[in-house]
Amino acid sequence: MNNYLNVANFPTASEQEQQALATALDAIIANDLKGGALPMLGSYRKILGDNLRREEWEGIHEKLLILFKCGTSTPLDGPMIGVSMSIRDSDYFKEAAKKHGENRSMLAHLEWMATLWNVTYASTGLWMGKTFEPVAKEVFAAKCGHDPVAIFNYDPEVARIGRNFFREPDDPNFIQSLGMPVLTQFWNLRDRPLDTNAQGFDSQLLAQNLAKEKAIPYVKTGGIFLSLPGKSVVGEMNGKAVYQLNYRWHDLHPAFPMTRLIDELVQIEDGVYLGQLVMATHHYSLGTLQIPLFGDHPPEWELGEAYTGDNSVDYGYQNNGFFLMIDTARAREAFADEAFPNLRPRPGESGWKELGYDKPRTTKPGAAPDGVDWVNGWRDDPELQRKFTTFCLEASPKDDDGDVRELLQPGESILQMLQRQQGKISAASGFDDHLRHFEVLNRLFRAGVAPGIVDGVFQGQGRGYNTRFDAPEARDWYEQSDPCNGFDYYHGATLNLHWGFGDSFIANIARSLQEHSMIPAALADKLQNDPRAPNLLNAVWANIGRFIFPWAGKSFERISGRKLSMLLDESDDLAQRYPERVAELKAHPASFPHYALVEKNREHYWQQPGVYAKHLSSGSWDQGMSKTDKAFWEREAAEHWLFGNNIQDSRILPTDALFRVLDMNYHPPLPSIQQLADAGPSPFVRQGYSFLGVDDRESILPMNNGPDKPKKVFQFHYRYPLIGGLAPIGTCLDELVEIAEGLFLGQLIYSTALLVPFHSATDPADYQYQLFGYFLLLDNTWEKHRQAIGFDINT
Repeated sequence: MNNYLNVANFPTASEQEQQALATALDAIIANDLKGGALPMLGSYRKILGDNLRREEWEGIHEKLLILFKCGTSTPLDGPMIGVSMSIRDSDYFKEAAKKHGENRSMLAHLEWMATLWNVTYASTGLWMGKTFEPVAKEVFAAKCGHDPVAIFNYDPEVARIGRNFFREPDDPNFIQSLGMPVLTQFWNLRDRPLDTNAQGFDSQLLAQNLAKEKAIPYVKTGGIFLSLPGKSVVGEMNGKAVYQLNYRWHDLHPAFPMTRLIDELVQIEDGVYLGQLVMATHHYSLGTLQIPLFGDHPPEWELGEAYTGDNSVDYGYQNNGFFLMIDTARAREAFADEAFPNLRPRPGESGWKELGYDKPRTTKPGAAPDGVDWVNGWRDDPELQRKFTTFCLEASPKDDDGDVRELLQPGESILQMLQRQQGKISAASGFDDHLRHFEVLNRLFRAGVAPGIVDGVFQGQGRGYNTRFDAPEARDWYEQSDPCNGFDYYHGATLNLHWGFGDSFIANIARSLQEHSMIPAALADKLQNDPRAPNLLNAVWANIGRFIFPWAGKSFERISGRKLSMLLDESDDLAQRYPERVAELKAHPASFPHYALVEKNREHYWQQPGVYAKHLSSGSWDQGMSKTDKAFWEREAAEHWLFGNNIQDSRILPTDALFRVLDMNYHPPLPSIQQLADAGPSPFVRQGYSFLGVDDRESILPMNNGPDKPKKVFQFHYRYPLIGGLAPIGTCLDELVEIAEGLFLGQLIYSTALLVPFHSATDPADYQYQLFGYFLLLDNTWEKHRQAIGFDINT
């Protein structure tokens, strides 16, 4: 390593500056470089790719800058594996920031490009590297517009023409699926050359280079550049020697933003090169415009200022991020778990067989600390194989649903099948947000088995629970003991989302027109099946929401008859019965829909009594309730109901104070519950968005029921007035079934009749409940598998 990293490689302005640089370099070597450059850079990449660790980004950028300054300028030859380390915003107010003693302006510190890159393409391996190929002098001269300085510096030993490698993302979401088609169109990408006779390349395709390329999984290539040794064009680099890649020459036909781009590279270890993305902020072109009306060779119009290579022009070059080039001889190290495993070749891709990933290994990439390979190793464990491939099913209420077991392909788990279906649904509904694209999940839900309540605790199939725990801490519920008993929790994942308001909108239009005899019933039915708008809700969740929203699953616990009777009470004197609870509702403006129900009950808005009014007429539990009614509530709690919370992971902590204000039920777990969570595969740190869980209910969605047979489900109730919670949770009523032992499929259901207040005596049809998507609840075993296969994870 010391052969390449040396402070002498950077032209410092003073001995003091050189000493400071040496001290910083020594600290990196001593603290970070112990295991080699690739593991170190892999750890840096994890930080830079995590939007929740934004406060650490500047420190990592400083370290990369030090490594770049001390690296050795070395010409590159042949194909190299590429790693995108970071993308930084151009700082158009940099000079003003310097006057105030800052390196970057406040606007640039937002790093919005890095944030968006992290939630879209950072983990996909869309860009996979570059190749540096020999180029004849006449070709070089033509491509640089016969620039005399560039031609003077041409040396066949070190001058190269290069192109970039691009790869299809694995199981892309809607936004990721656009990447390759857009790049292919606008950057004029070509198919990967498979032999030296491939046409359309200005370089010399050498057999040895094409052989090395087999270690790199890519399908398209383009983004042409000329490379030569030179001096850095970034002012802060003080003319440091670098290997320079210039995309800007007009006759390379660069598309924006390559019209601004010059890459610079230095070597920092054997086979490892650190590069900086350099962008011009002045005097650049947005590309060329051709109008095809002028024949086969239409004239071109430069949109902006064409690059001339004139070094006297101030282009305002800035560092816009860092990347790596890694020699293919170190491919296995580059793709190792401690380096960049997300770039590893997948089955069927180039590099999968060439690097030996198709052969069994004693140390498997998915192996967890418990020694289990949770990606593929479950197939070798009889119990895991049974659990991961055996459905929990009952007859669907719809006779034409067929056998959902046919959805499972050989060698995949039920969760991997759902991951595959998630991608298909996202692609199909991307431009047509219609429920027909969700029919696989609809069928699976109708065939699932509703979990139940046994002795007040959640009970599924098989063992029937994830964990059962009685917390030792004392806890009160409005001045009476309320211990946390029978605690259980499940990890959460989101499958696909759907804009349910669209279904109500279309249905209401069709109903209105039909009632007024404006269209026949057949045309009304056609309205229901017409293409819908793009599925923006699903796209936003997949690309942004899941990285930000900290939902981590649900927790369940026993509920007492006293507590249940309060939370289901719809009496007209709730403020007198439960003054503290109602005061809390009123003090939390975000719970205004729930408090409004208290007021409407007081005003006798509804003519019919609530479903449970008969057992509350004698009074509340603490104010005169009869022994008979108390016995009813104790029995009801033991046989059908539980108290639940949604659980949140550590991503919520930056907004902890805000959620304490917004959600009246928001709280940290009891210490013993926190210890239990910390021992699991995906810890949670907060609970809130409380609900009541109830078993043995008929589904409120007509699509789940047959013509003469309703679907039995487990329901999550958020709507009763004294439950409270952050709006719009008060319009939610979710349903759940179990599809495999410890794996539950849930439906996100919301009322779309937002002006119709909730009351248990109201016909559910009046609320126009609609499906807004599907989610999963998973026990610890399924969660380990989910994390290993990267299903709806937030990194």
